[in-house]
Amino acid sequence: MALEAGTIIKHGWMFMVANVVNRAAGLLLLPLYTKVLSPAEFGVYALISVVGDIVAVMLMIGMINAFTVVYFEHADTRGRSRVVSTTMIGLWAASLLLLAVALPAGWGASHLLFGGGEQAPIIAFAFAGIAFSAVFELALAYYRVHKRSGTCLLISVGKAVGLIGLNLTFLLVMDLGVTGIFLANAITFVGLGIALTVAILGANGVGFSFGILKRVSVLGLPFMPQTMLDMGNQFAMRYLVNLLMGVAAVGVLSFGLRLATMLYMFLTASFLQIWSVSRIEAQHDVGDNNNAGREQSEFVFYLFLVLLSAAALGMALTSPEVLWLIASSEYDTVLPCMPLLVLAYVLHGVRMHAEVGLVKTKKVGVLPAISLGGLAVGTAIMGVTLGPLGLMGGAIGVLGRELVMLCATETLCRRLSPKEPPLSVLRVTGILAPAAIAYLAGLALFGFEVNPTFTAAKVGLTMLFAVVTLFGPSFGKTDRAMLFRMLGRFFRRPQAAERSA
Repeated sequence: MALEAGTIIKHGWMFMVANVVNRAAGLLLLPLYTKVLSPAEFGVYALISVVGDIVAVMLMIGMINAFTVVYFEHADTRGRSRVVSTTMIGLWAASLLLLAVALPAGWGASHLLFGGGEQAPIIAFAFAGIAFSAVFELALAYYRVHKRSGTCLLISVGKAVGLIGLNLTFLLVMDLGVTGIFLANAITFVGLGIALTVAILGANGVGFSFGILKRVSVLGLPFMPQTMLDMGNQFAMRYLVNLLMGVAAVGVLSFGLRLATMLYMFLTASFLQIWSVSRIEAQHDVGDNNNAGREQSEFVFYLFLVLLSAAALGMALTSPEVLWLIASSEYDTVLPCMPLLVLAYVLHGVRMHAEVGLVKTKKVGVLPAISLGGLAVGTAIMGVTLGPLGLMGGAIGVLGRELVMLCATETLCRRLSPKEPPLSVLRVTGILAPAAIAYLAGLALFGFEVNPTFTAAKVGLTMLFAVVTLFGPSFGKTDRAMLFRMLGRFFRRPQAAERSA
């Protein structure tokens, strides 16, 4: 019973480590950015980044998401190899096209965002990095479907080393500012993209099928407007803040979002890399194997939700310490917004339960409508609340958007994919309610004061929440028995290795 869950957790743990290393550059460089860049400069960086994200979505047309589904549609090795090479060649063609228009597109984006062409070269560097980062992401998707978590880890180490080394050189030694950030990205992803392409095509051969490319594109296209609208949410928020409060406010709120986004980058993304693949792969099982796999998959999801909520609680409680360590006092105004921002990313993780179900049953056509609704609601809330509430209005808009998208995704999944397991509102509430109580208690006891004793108490409060939740109503005796069996197997493995040695 615990075998499939153990496999998910085993590879999920390795992918989480790989993802942490993959994102380590952003985490380690964040203090450098906040020390070297003023809030206004950080706002410029954030605005260019979100434009780059939108361009990346247009470039990939959902290929990364569709690749996994189409790959498993082919049972033979030859067919799967052709899926790999076809998708890689198609993405390379799109990347080279983006490179060809990078400078004129950068000039246009600079005029749109900043009213002049001064930032055009920076945006062109950003587009160059995006072109090859798409190839990098496809390579990681290829190794994930093969469950080669160790290879993903090695690749992630290479990326982190390249980004950190080049950023330190360009920002500290050469004092290039925002230009240096995007130049470092471009150089790193060009090198990795070329090397990984050679390795993957060498293993799979060079083949191309217009039929496969059409299948990947058709299946991936619904992801394009959905993801673009998700990015549009980010752009609309920053653009509204820029119009109503100035580019420095964009920098402060973007800094808070950057911290909260780490919940997705380090936990949710890592978990989905193996959990979603396992759910898609499990649809080919029949009978008792299918039922057992579904039960274990559900258990692992709610276990992940406890981990995500604990991380969010810890981040919200210790945000004063984090800002004291890595940022100047100019960013302190984001502190009251942090609990709402981290809660938004917890709800984002909860939403993935239904979204993966829609992807598995190929009902992805509704995803753009969900994102459009989130964009409309989030923008409307921010338009009303930014004036009287300032940055807190932006945080309320982000949270409102995620809540609307969660409810819409779950409702549509239940209607369009009735055989998929529904999200348990009671189990989710049994996890989030204790987290909210713990945060309010911590805020009342410690406030925003930075004190080593308080920090230790905050960590203890977070651990207490996790223990209380695991023994609360969200997990039954069967769930806890499965957890203890997996933990026992995990701790016995090193002892067995020592005896065999």
